[in-house]
Amino acid sequence: MRRSSWVAAPFTIASIVLAVACSSRPDGAFGSSDAELQSSATCSAVAPDPSKSLFVTDPTALGGFPLSAVMSQIVSTGSTSGQTARGLYQQMVDTLNDKAHGAATGPHCDDVLTGGKPSINGFPIECPRQEGALATTDPFGTGPDGYAPIGIVNRFDLAPASGSNCGQYRLVYGKNSGKTAFNDRMLLIFEAVLPNPNPAAGIAACLPVAQFWDGLTSDTSATSRASKLKSFYFTGLSGFAPVIDAKHYGVGERTDTGQIRANMFMNVKGGQQWELREFRLSQTCNVAACSLVARNTFAQTNPFGGLFGGTDSPSTAFQASFLNQVPRLAATTLNAIGMSTPDVDNAGESDEQDSSNNYASQAAGNAPFLASISSELASIGRSDLTPTNVLDRATTQSCAGCHQLSVSHPLGAGLVWPASNGFTQIDESSRLSPALTGTFLPFRAQVLVNFINGQCGITVSPAPPAPDSDPTTIGGAPVGAAN
Repeated sequence: MRRSSWVAAPFTIASIVLAVACSSRPDGAFGSSDAELQSSATCSAVAPDPSKSLFVTDPTALGGFPLSAVMSQIVSTGSTSGQTARGLYQQMVDTLNDKAHGAATGPHCDDVLTGGKPSINGFPIECPRQEGALATTDPFGTGPDGYAPIGIVNRFDLAPASGSNCGQYRLVYGKNSGKTAFNDRMLLIFEAVLPNPNPAAGIAACLPVAQFWDGLTSDTSATSRASKLKSFYFTGLSGFAPVIDAKHYGVGERTDTGQIRANMFMNVKGGQQWELREFRLSQTCNVAACSLVARNTFAQTNPFGGLFGGTDSPSTAFQASFLNQVPRLAATTLNAIGMSTPDVDNAGESDEQDSSNNYASQAAGNAPFLASISSELASIGRSDLTPTNVLDRATTQSCAGCHQLSVSHPLGAGLVWPASNGFTQIDESSRLSPALTGTFLPFRAQVLVNFINGQCGITVSPAPPAPDSDPTTIGGAPVGAAN
């Protein structure tokens, strides 16, 4: 597979070269609902201020996003049964309980057994989890089990180059206890995918979304920016759905939708591993009403570690497929490293403390597989990388790898994975990781600028590649990547 890399060159935000404002746009670049955009005085981008346009932690803006309001809108867009926001939250965390300890009738983590053990997607999971105790607590209060918003995140860079959607827009919450109790932490990340209202026009129809985020940099009023963000998430831009909608977190079982992730650190009783999980919403309806159900599903781009060392049929099939990822993983810059994983191979949890997501460790004794990776590297002329480098790079793409396992780890060819905050990329005090501030946010800024200027007819450098059969985002990542 060939990886798009037109925005992968290292840079700093200050070094982005901006062209003059364009006075017109290419004919047919947008759908018929872009009159408001056409009347804009300028079209070109400004250099985004990450704190305003990419990862917002301003208290004024965060104040507009209490968890109760977000959950209430999710319920109101997906349920007609009298279901409550608190009830949906409690049902979601109750999936981390087994049936014996469940607060309600289900679903629970031991509903599906594989080889007699609780599993998701056929792979074993830790069940029950201590976070299941939250199923009887109030997430909206000011006490230790309540949550506070800590980040508002623009992931326009995750929009598929095909324009099937307009990217992900995230809200991050930290459990109040996490500010003072390291063994009582829980972070929730609401990762909504925003539909493209005019898919026939392709990615060009998403330009108003990109310009919205970029335009926040030029707004000097914290109050004004906060109002715009609240409207974008709860009401929607003209012609676009609001970000916060049950359908954008999984309802309908569509592939082109978002999810809710949890970074779980509760270890009050001791002995529990820290890990990341993923939830998607589904909708159940009868003749009278519809209700939402949150299900703990497999974690995307997170292959089960045992597949790297196994010799059974599923493992060997995975290993053969993995060889197609070697060119992506052999990228020459950190932001260009990528991997896609078939859903059937994704695990139900991503553990941040043991070796289950350390793919080099998992494959260490698999000599035929390592030899195959070595041959693939030779075929693409990468004598500067080893099979272990490739597997270490694969680890960076898993949840646990990005957040903890790969931190400061050498990846070959002079690359080193950047530092997190220790298990998080943002903590309960809204402190961003060095990985975000030094590596990921500058890259996302360039993607935003290049997209806007390219759509406005302004030459960008390097030029985007011609479309091919390899589905990538406008940032060059495999479609469906979480990082």
